[in-house]
Amino acid sequence: MGNKRKASSEILWILATNLKKLRDARGYTQQELARRCGFPNSYIGDIEQETVNITLANLEALAKGLECSAEDLLRPPPIPSSQDP
Repeated sequence: MGNKRKASSEILWILATNLKKLRDARGYTQQELARRCGFPNSYIGDIEQETVNITLANLEALAKGLECSAEDLLRPPPIPSSQDP
């Protein structure tokens, strides 16, 4: 298994979107959440910018830091309809 696989742009977007929504809902800055999870300060920004492929261990740490489930971070968000304001 020497190949480095890349995550699809879709799953990176889903994770970034859910992470930002949940982080904002809890009133955490990127740096606060990074500290809560034991990550470097820039890591949350990297995830939200869809530039890193995180590990399952880091997904668990994010979920714990946000007090949510890993499923909450990976569930596709609802697509807004064209009729939404």
